[in-house]
Amino acid sequence: MTLLNKKIGVIGGGIGGLASAIAFAKFGSQVTLYEKALVISEVGAGIQISANGINVLTKLGIYPDYLKSVGFPKNIIFKDYKTDKAITEIQHNQDLNLPYMQLHRADLIEALVARAKSLGVNIVLGSKAKVINSGDSGSKIKVNNSEVFDFDLTVAADGMNSTVRQYWFGQRPSVFMKQIAWRALIPSNGMSIEPTVYMGINKHLVMYPLRNGKIINIIGVQSNKNLAPESWTNDGSPEKFYNEFSDFNTSVTNILSDITEVKLWGLYSHPTLKSWSHKNVVLLGDAAHPMLPFMAQGSCMALEDAAVLARVLNKINNIDTALKKYENIRKKRVTAVQKTSIKNGKFFHINNLILRKFFHITMLFITKFHPSFLKSRYNWIYNYKA
Repeated sequence: MTLLNKKIGVIGGGIGGLASAIAFAKFGSQVTLYEKALVISEVGAGIQISANGINVLTKLGIYPDYLKSVGFPKNIIFKDYKTDKAITEIQHNQDLNLPYMQLHRADLIEALVARAKSLGVNIVLGSKAKVINSGDSGSKIKVNNSEVFDFDLTVAADGMNSTVRQYWFGQRPSVFMKQIAWRALIPSNGMSIEPTVYMGINKHLVMYPLRNGKIINIIGVQSNKNLAPESWTNDGSPEKFYNEFSDFNTSVTNILSDITEVKLWGLYSHPTLKSWSHKNVVLLGDAAHPMLPFMAQGSCMALEDAAVLARVLNKINNIDTALKKYENIRKKRVTAVQKTSIKNGKFFHINNLILRKFFHITMLFITKFHPSFLKSRYNWIYNYKA
């Protein structure tokens, strides 16, 4: 169907929801986006966008015009957690056709909102929206348990805890991966750091600068059997975070000691859904395929979803055929990225000392004799143009 003048409802004001609203609006759709928060904002954190995501942001008209204070790291260094010695490094941004960007998530959200409004997207805040009907002729959204609105299509981009997925797609329970993640931001106070991954035993820590080096973004992930909620907004204890990573070298612990606020959440595996669409309701991003963070591809996959979904719906007249085409295009790729992310998490957390030493020596060997290997092994992800 042509998307011109079609009425599209989007549930969720995150990266995937805003990107899909922009993509539909560019094709001439009348888009209304519902966000339950009173203000569209993002809990402070860094985000990494590789070339496949930047490609979408460019096509949507967001990059570079709407994005400010972004960083393009030349490399990411992998270090031993105890000695602070470099194990290897992965080069980025040596090829202008494969950029790699780091920025504050809130800055990306702000850019997406500004671009959406410029295209006439109606953003309705403080709106708890749910799909109450989905049939061949369209879908109905009830807002705040009162008003009901009709749409030709509803896009559910309401995150990893999607209520639309839970209600319409028969979701089975997620499984706690016995891993928890910590996230914090601190002012750099003039300290200069390079993007670094510290690889420990059953844990790892990632640090990189944001906003022209004024802020340091910190993410720690550790194996932990203690159940934690699957929510990025759950408050954690700075003292607990410090204690859990106190065996890291002093350059790390000195930084961790400056943390005053931290978020804590559990990592969960979600069963693969049989389908991402039900009549005229379709899932997108984390609502369709929650992803572990070890490849930094969650946001990029949502951006790709948005681009592909809008394109196939605009090309294919039958909506059911178009939604199946969207799923066929996306599911194989997303599943492959999910599996790669899981493997990366295992490499970061090797606890067998012999295997760990062997892995580090292998990485050093590859860096010395085949430096392009580490950069190119993920080109199947980064080269993709949605």
